[in-house]
Amino acid sequence: MPDEYVPKDEERTEMEKGEKEETVYDAVGREKLVEDGEISPEEEGFMEGAEDDGEQGKCAYCGAELLGYDTVETKINGKIYWFCSEEHAEKFREKSKSEEE
Repeated sequence: MPDEYVPKDEERTEMEKGEKEETVYDAVGREKLVEDGEISPEEEGFMEGAEDDGEQGKCAYCGAELLGYDTVETKINGKIYWFCSEEHAEKFREKSKSEEE
């Protein structure tokens, strides 16, 4: 069962009161840890990427890890995607167009 939604400002207040632990696993916790000097902004960015399942680390078309590849970066419908090949970027672009229609 998904966690109950808690607004960011309420979550921040709970952290400040000590009712909720600051954690690197959510955006509000990371922000608070940076403010408190417990993690650096670079560490915050790293954990944000980890939270997104390493979005830039996988081909948006096939899911292959991009480490060791010459990656292809493409903006589609205002969002940036990464691919392991130009062929996969084109296939993804075509798939996105057909889903819009």
